[in-house]
Formats: sequence, structure tokens, C-alpha cells
Amino acid sequence: MTSLEERYRASFPILDRLGRADSDGIPITNAMLSTVAPDLWRMIGEACFGVIWNRPGLTLEHRSMATISVIAALRRDDNLRGHVASGLDVGFTPAEIVEMIIQTFFYVGAPIGTTALDVANSVFEERGLQVEPIRVFDPDEDPEAMQDRGRAKRQEILGDIAPASEFQVDQDWDRYLLEYLWGSVWTRPGLDTVSRMVCTLSVLPLVATNRSLRDHVQGALRIGMTEDQINEIFFHLTFYTGESIARHARVIAREVFSRQANQS
Repeated sequence: MTSLEERYRASFPILDRLGRADSDGIPITNAMLSTVAPDLWRMIGEACFGVIWNRPGLTLEHRSMATISVIAALRRDDNLRGHVASGLDVGFTPAEIVEMIIQTFFYVGAPIGTTALDVANSVFEERGLQVEPIRVFDPDEDPEAMQDRGRAKRQEILGDIAPASEFQVDQDWDRYLLEYLWGSVWTRPGLDTVSRMVCTLSVLPLVATNRSLRDHVQGALRIGMTEDQINEIFFHLTFYTGESIARHARVIAREVFSRQANQS
């Protein structure tokens, strides 16, 4: 077992990759925390960046995606600025970071999504970076084509979904989601499908029902993600959402894994 000092030192290269270290690779201190709560500041270095960010199971890039997504959903705008900057330092382009936010737009809602885009854009502007947005939405497209594309993408990821009820509002709702969430967002270029699922699973513990989270965990397995990757997303969230929310998501995931194993 590593010592606490070894854990702390293990955070240095991670923080350096995230743009949070000086030219000598020494982590940049948070003046407020190191003055008001120095023990907490030390624990953050160890528990977050020395332990969680160093765990196998997810790449550093996927951990950065997960963090940007969940912090955007939590509306921690100052924190989001720092992690957008870190995402750029990890190697993401502004367009890729925009795609992460677009991916979660219909899960967390428009006010949160547009606020996150505003925060991200302010970081891009500060760095003198020009966003080259991905433009694929065709306002002249036949809505039937959008719906068919969405149905195919949803089938690919979630499998068979029960048809909407006989109520018109449910049928309209289903079509709306097929056209926009599945046909227009999940099919966008800019991020691969696994990366889109990483972003989605990072926000669902905050906003989804148990059924929706269960469906998406099963969908993650369908697209080739491993149990270790899914578990690591929820382990990673512990530091950002708190233990209870992350643990609940892990319980749901374990139920899905058990059911899959029994069906094998």
C-alpha cells in the first residue's frame, strides 16, 4: 500500500497534465484553501488527483470529459472554467469541448447547457482560441429522416424500447426525442460514441430516474464499454457529486452487470 506522501506526489504529474502546475511541475496552490483549510487542500491533492485521477479503467481524457460534464450539470461555473482550461491542456480542441456540452444538453436542460457553453467560450476567448464549430444540422432535412436516424441510433445503443403509449402527448414526446436527442445529437461527429456515453453517464446520476440510468449502463455495455470503465466513471464522480449520488449509480450499475451475467 502506498503512503500518503506517495499518493500526494502521484498527483503532481496529473496536475501538470491538467495545466495546474508551475514550470517545475509543482502544483499551483489555491491560496484560499491552503490558508483557511490546509488539511482539506492536502487531502484534495491526495484523494482527488493522487488517487482517483490515477486509477486505471479510464483514460485521463475520459476523466477530463466526465469532469467537464458533471461540473457543467452541477452549475459550478467557476470550477467549470478551470476544468475547461484543463481540458484544453489535456489536448481537446474547443470544438470537442463544445461537443461534450452539446451531448448533455437534452439531459440537463437548455439553461444549464447554454450557461456551460458561455463559460467555455469565455475560456476560449481568454486563450485567444477560435472555435471552429461542427455544422451538420440541416434545417431543410425531412423530419422523417431525422426520426429514422434517431430510431436507428437509439436501437444501436439502448436496444428495443417499448413503443409510446396510445396517448398523443407520449407519441409526440417520443418522436421529439428521436428527432433531436437521438437523431441530431447522438449522431453528431466530433466525439466517438464511447466518449458521448462517458459524458452522458457522468450527468445521469444527477438528473435521471433509476430506469434511465439502468438503460444507459446497459447501453454502455452494448457499445463495447467494459464494466471497469463504467465503474470508474461512478468512482470518479465521488469527488464531484458526493459519495451518496455516486454510490447509488454504482448500485444501479451492479444490478445491470448481475442481470447481464445471469443471461449469459
